[in-house]
This record gives sequence, structure tokens and C-alpha cells, in this order.
Amino acid sequence: MGVLGKAVDFVGCNSKLVDAREFESDIRSSDPRLLQADEKVIFAFRDRGGKGRDSSMFTNKRYLISKCDARSILHRLGKTALTRHKSQRKEDKRGVTGKRIRYTSIPYTSIRAFSLETPGDIDDDAELKLYPRGKNRVKLDLVKSTDIVPLQNFLSDVVIRGKGAGHVAADDYGPAPGTNVGSKTSFLDLLGSNYSQQDGARVEQELRASRIIMDCEKVELAFKCGRDSFIMTSHRVLKIDVQGLGRKVEYLSILWAALRGFSIETAGNIIDRDSELTLFFNLPDSESAAEGSPRNSKTRMGIDFRSTNVDIFAVNRFISDKLLGPDTVAASQLVDANDANQKFHYEIPLLQGCENVELAFKGRRDMLLFTSKRIVVVDIQGFLGMGKKVEYLSVPWRTCTAFAVRSAGSWIDKDSEMCLWMDYDDVF
Repeated sequence: MGVLGKAVDFVGCNSKLVDAREFESDIRSSDPRLLQADEKVIFAFRDRGGKGRDSSMFTNKRYLISKCDARSILHRLGKTALTRHKSQRKEDKRGVTGKRIRYTSIPYTSIRAFSLETPGDIDDDAELKLYPRGKNRVKLDLVKSTDIVPLQNFLSDVVIRGKGAGHVAADDYGPAPGTNVGSKTSFLDLLGSNYSQQDGARVEQELRASRIIMDCEKVELAFKCGRDSFIMTSHRVLKIDVQGLGRKVEYLSILWAALRGFSIETAGNIIDRDSELTLFFNLPDSESAAEGSPRNSKTRMGIDFRSTNVDIFAVNRFISDKLLGPDTVAASQLVDANDANQKFHYEIPLLQGCENVELAFKGRRDMLLFTSKRIVVVDIQGFLGMGKKVEYLSVPWRTCTAFAVRSAGSWIDKDSEMCLWMDYDDVF
């Protein structure tokens, strides 16, 4: 690395991978009570290209950060080698003397999502982002030479393996007959960011060869738009975003446990001919100021599909199985005289076979369903209901954290009301 590269890493506070054994030995010598007796440092990083005072480490139990905020005069002067060594630990040293230290521990059990980003052409540092419950997003900039694949494998192992998978989905959520699976993205689809369905077995083979997914992980649905991919596996939602000229690639992994609701939207007429999927997560991230958007930019993920290539109701069945539990009853075995049950099992294949509509409400064109597993809002769009585009919003009951009902008033306010609060911060 040249002098310019080292200067960029120093000014940009980019962290460099250091020897884990030596780092652990130094930590146990200088701070003997910091690590548990059976705790091992797997990866260790030091900021400012390896020359800074801040450091972070991945152990076999947690991600441990310690950040220095102020240097003491002795640190500035570099009085002794020991002083310099202690000043380079990832510590949060505050005040004039720099002796106040903060150690932040993030157990792997609290992490709901993580992303790794390769270096690009202009933005030539790699990036790591963690999304833990109860804390803001944690970001770590890495030097250009960092190999992110070992980190991807390690985080997949400690965050996802054995505990992050959703319910086992059925095997009948493939594309509708006659769809052109694996077709290339057309110019119009690329312009509209419309994803087309890909062969899951082939995508799984490619991801396993590049060591992006685990050996026990199965690709269950895969979609592609140009260079970007949206993949749902047995263990995670994986979004691959290729940026710039193609060197900078972000691999965003979200555990199924972070998914709190979803909606599908059928294709419309003439202009709006794509179908849509929206996923709602309870992940921490930066605030979004866009009008009508969730306050948290990672709350909502929208994916547009080429309607002639993707069966949106097959996608609905797959996500329903992952969130609500496996469908134990085939739709043909369900016999119920209720109109809503009949409609949304047979005419529109929205509900699981083992799912029953318990309460149904209708206002003009739209409907509200309370089923045995979720709340469903049916929003029929277009002028006077003549459009083909319909949105089906599904919120599992476990996502609803509180509710309120209000009785009707008199004179002007003669309607009764119901309010539901969800455990994800979205506006819809």
C-alpha cells in the first residue's frame, strides 16, 4: 500500500485486521477482566489503518467495541511504548486525561441483520454493518485489502446458524406454468427495477461456490434485475446490490425473525404492469426524511416483479409459510361456508389451507380480515375499483403489540374505531 493509501486509511479511520492471538494476549495482559476465561478472539481490528487507538474484536461470544474519544497529554507525546500500546486499544477514553474507557458488547443473539460491502472504485474502503436489537446500527469501515468472505462466513455461523431460520416452507411456491424462469433483464425491466425469477438450484450453487451462504443453507426463491439479486433462503433474506462499475458489492443478510409483516400487490393495467412485494422489518438504521416513508430507512424493503415472470401468490404462500408456520391443511380439504373464507382460499389463493377467517369487514371496495394467524388489509386500487391492481397487506398476530377500541359518539362522530400498534416503525 502506498503512502497515499495509508494516509486515506488514517484520515478515514479505516480499520485494519491485526493478529487475533497477539491482540488477545495484549488485552488479557492490560485488561485481565475484560474477556471471559473461555472467550477467544477470532478477528481483531485497529482503526486508522492499524495505527490508531480504537479497536474492535469478534470473539466466540460477542462483538466488542472500545473507542477512544480523547488522548491524554502523555498519549500525545508518546512517553513510553507501553503508553502508546495502551492508547491503541479499542477503548472509549474520555476527559482530559483520556483514562475514561467505554467497552460496548453486542452479543450475537441480538443481531438481526448484517451487511458486508466490498471496496469500490471511488469509495475504496470495505464496510461492515450490524443491526442489533435495542441499539443503533453499528458500522465499521475497513481498509481496501480486507477480505470480507471470512467475515461473511463467520457472521453467518454465529448469527444465523441453528437459530435464525424461519419456519420450513412448502415446496409448491415455484413460478406459474409458462413463466420464463432465468430470462435476462430487458431494458424496460431494468428501467423499472423489475426483478425476474431465477433457477434456485443454479443460484444456490453460485452462492455456495463464492462462499456467501452456509453449507446447510438452501436457496428457496431467487430473483434478479440486471446485476442485483434478491434471494430468500432457508435461513435469511439476502439482498445483493452491485454498485458503480461493479467492483463495490453489498451483501445484506436479514434474519427471518426480523420480518414482521409483508404485503403483495398484483399487476395493474396499461402503465403499472408490475407486481410488488413489500417487506417490513424491525431493524435499527438511519432516519429517513422522505414524506410518507418510514422514519427508519431499513423498516421497509420493496421489490418490483415482472408480472409475466413471477407468480406473486406463490411468493405470498412462501412468505406466509415462513412467518406463520407451515400450512398443515391443503386448501381443497377446507370446507367453510363463510364468504370471505371461500373467496380467499379458492377464488384468490391468499390464505393458507389451515387458516380461517374469523372476522371480516368491508367498506365500499376494501376489506379487513381477522384470520386465525394474521390481519389482512385488502386495498383495491384504481378508479371505481376497475383497476386490476390490488394490495394485500399481511401482519402476523405476534407483530401486534397493543390495541384500542373506541365506541361511537353522538351527533357528528357516530362511527366506532379500532387502533392497532405494531412492533415495527412504519407509516402506511
